[in-house]
Amino acid sequence: MVAVLVGAANGYRRGFWFSMTQYLGMVSGVIFGAALAPFVLDALAIRGAATRPWAAALILVVCGSLGSTLGYWLGDPLRRRILRAGLPSSGELIGGALFSSFAVISVMWFLGTSLDRSPALARLIQTLSILRVLNVALPQPPAFLAGVERDLAGVPFPQTFVPGFEPSVAPLQLPTTVNTPGIRAAEAAVFRVEGRGCGGIVTGSAYPVAPHYLITNAHVVSGTTRTTVSQGPPGARGTQASVVFFDPERDVAILRVASIAAAPLIAGQATRGTQGAVIGYPGGSGEDAEPAVVTEQVRAEGRDIYNDKVVDREILVLQSLVRPGNSGGPIVDLNGHVIGLVFAASSTNPNQAYALTNTELQSDISQVTNSSGTIDTAAFSCAV
Repeated sequence: MVAVLVGAANGYRRGFWFSMTQYLGMVSGVIFGAALAPFVLDALAIRGAATRPWAAALILVVCGSLGSTLGYWLGDPLRRRILRAGLPSSGELIGGALFSSFAVISVMWFLGTSLDRSPALARLIQTLSILRVLNVALPQPPAFLAGVERDLAGVPFPQTFVPGFEPSVAPLQLPTTVNTPGIRAAEAAVFRVEGRGCGGIVTGSAYPVAPHYLITNAHVVSGTTRTTVSQGPPGARGTQASVVFFDPERDVAILRVASIAAAPLIAGQATRGTQGAVIGYPGGSGEDAEPAVVTEQVRAEGRDIYNDKVVDREILVLQSLVRPGNSGGPIVDLNGHVIGLVFAASSTNPNQAYALTNTELQSDISQVTNSSGTIDTAAFSCAV
C-alpha cells in the first residue's frame, strides 16, 4: 500500500505521459527478463536450488531497471515539451497518478505470483488477502512469464494451487507406526526411477498398475533419457524402462518394464483422517515409508509441469513429509491399499503434501493397454 501511494504521488508529479513511458519501460524490461532468464541460467549451467532463484531474480531486477531507464529517456523530452507549452492539465496529472498506481499494483501482482513458492517468502505471500483479490481479478500470467516462477522459487515440484489459494488445514493424528503387514507388502512393490538429463540424474518413485506397467509422475521422466527402475540400496542395478504414456497436465507417466510382472496395488478409499504411509525413494536413496494422514480432498486449480496451462485436478491434501524423489510413489492406507499418487509438496508447510486421487488417475491408467510404442521424453523440455 505504501508503494502504491508513493507511485501515485510520483505519477501525479510527472503526469500521465511521462509516467506511462517510464513504467511501460520497466514492465517491458521485467517481461523481457522473465523470458530471457531460463535461457541465461541454462547457458551458464546455474542449476543449484540455492543459487538459481537469486540469479533469476537478479536478471529481472537488471532488465527492469534498464527498461525503466529507457522509458525515462523516451519520456523526458515529451515531458519537457508539455512543460514548455504550459502547465499540464489536472486531468493529465490525475491520469499519471492512476496509471502509476495501476503499474505498481501490476508489478506487485507479478512478483507475488513469481515468489509465492519461494521458501523464504512463501508463507508470507500466501497469506496476503490483497494477492488473493488480484488473482481473482487479473488473469493468470502467460506461460513464458509463469515459467520464471519455477526459477525464482527453486521448488522441485509442480504448482499445485494458484498463488494465494493453497489450503491450510488443521493437523490430524499421524499413525503411531507404519510397520504393518499391508504397508510392508506395498513397499515390496514400489520402485526407484532414474533418468539422465536436465543437468544430472533425475530420480523418483513408481508402483505397478498392471503387469509390466508402473505409474510415476510426468515431471520425473520429462527431458530425460535411459530411464531405469530398481529396488534396494542406491546404486543397485536398474532395469530398462520405456515411457509409454505421458500426461504433463495431470503430471502422470506410465512406464513399461518387460521383466517386471508385479501385480497392481489394490485400490482403497480415502476420507479425512485416513492414516497410512507415503512410500518412495527420497533423494534417490533407500526406500522409505513416511507416516501420513489424509486431511482433505479438494479440486485444485494449478499449472501443468511446464507452467504452460492452468489445470484442474482432484487431489488429496496430506500431512506427511514428502521430499524430491518421493514423486510418483504411492500413499497407501494401513492395509497397504493405494489411495493416491504423490506428486507435490507444499512450499509453505514442510509437513503438507499432495497426491492425485485414484479417480483422477483412472482415465490415464485405462489408456495403458492402448498405448502404442515408446514416447521419447528427452524431446520434451525439462519440467520443475
